Amino acid sequence: MEEVKLNKPDLHSYSNGDHIGFHKLSDGTCVKFSTVIDAPDLLCDYGCKVAQEDGIYKWMRRSEFTAKKAETDHNRDRVYTGILEIVRANMKHFDASIRDNASHVYNLLENYGDLTRAGYDVETNGIDSIVTRLNSEAYILAVQNLGLTPWINELASLNALFKSYVNDTTQEQVDQPDISTRTARLQTDEALRKITRRVSALIDLNGGEDYADFAKEFNVLVNHYNTLVHEHYGRLHAKTDLSPANIAPIAVQPYTGKPIYVIPEVFLTKTGKDGSEETIELVFSKDYSVAYKENVEPGTAKLIIKGIGQYTGELITTFNIERNV
Repeated sequence: MEEVKLNKPDLHSYSNGDHIGFHKLSDGTCVKFSTVIDAPDLLCDYGCKVAQEDGIYKWMRRSEFTAKKAETDHNRDRVYTGILEIVRANMKHFDASIRDNASHVYNLLENYGDLTRAGYDVETNGIDSIVTRLNSEAYILAVQNLGLTPWINELASLNALFKSYVNDTTQEQVDQPDISTRTARLQTDEALRKITRRVSALIDLNGGEDYADFAKEFNVLVNHYNTLVHEHYGRLHAKTDLSPANIAPIAVQPYTGKPIYVIPEVFLTKTGKDGSEETIELVFSKDYSVAYKENVEPGTAKLIIKGIGQYTGELITTFNIERNV
């Protein structure tokens, strides 16, 4: 008879969804073979731990606003940092008026300190104040001359989105479980290990014949979820090349004597496993960054688009700067 043994699930590597999914199916298998396992106390404890983790997971799924809040905070940090970089770069501009505009805006931003390292409330209120002041008569001309208008609009939009997620997480905190997801996972894992250790000991003691059917069904389940982990790991660390992406045509820009910053629209077509195609619009500062060259004088300006986050690769496009447009 072929050797009977229980395969080891890679529980630590399972995502929260896969973790509870595995345990619910595993619990069902254990109940199915409860007579063979012959440990009602262990089976009852395992079932209770699975139910506990399932409840916490369902609460966590309702808490998706928390994750969205964190992602939005990261994105507004990117935009705010981008504004600072543009302002600092223009403080060294050859045109004295541009340098003056940049210094004017920088002095305002400097008063708020490093908002990207501040608490949520401080950063949110600070950005609201900055956006209001930069849209005021005292700063609006400098903002326009520095090409900051789309950046300020994006920052205001992200800040508003962040505040909406803050409101949506209020109820989550009221319903929060008594223990953490991590603790629940560890308790469920330990409850299963007590069962598998018992069965493995019984196999060593009595031989594997009586436990072969349980081991076969359990191992199929383990192999399936362990495979999911490896596939997920590969997807998680794989980056998409944006070099085949399409860039929407950029209109001719009027010469102003100042740097012109145009945020291009970048579209990437992805092909699914079934052969269907989906075109998605990449998000500036999240999926790609832009560097500019020769974007002051009349002629052809160059944009260098580089993938960031889940994207890699580089694209180059151009737009024209003309007098009297």
